[in-house]
Amino acid sequence: MKASRVPALVSVLFDDFRQHLVLVLLFLMAITSALAVIYVSHGHRLLTIERDELLSERDALDIEWRHLQIEQNTLTEHNRVERIAEQRLNMVRADAEQEVLVPWQ
Repeated sequence: MKASRVPALVSVLFDDFRQHLVLVLLFLMAITSALAVIYVSHGHRLLTIERDELLSERDALDIEWRHLQIEQNTLTEHNRVERIAEQRLNMVRADAEQEVLVPWQ
């Protein structure tokens, strides 16, 4: 008797499936849509995290760039260069009589 019930049960299930095909398809579409939303949300979170890290790196590089510009301006000040030339290299400013003009061709 069990052998006859199983095929009958299977045929009843397939009959119900055929009768409610639209509902089954809607259910599958809802599940697919939910999984798509989860996937897209996860990707969006990952991109947001990456963007925040890149913005932080950009800010750090901008701060370093500003410090380097300040350091460059400090190191190239005329009076500092002149003072180092006088102290370390014993250089002095040439008088007008000592200057020699080289012609340029």
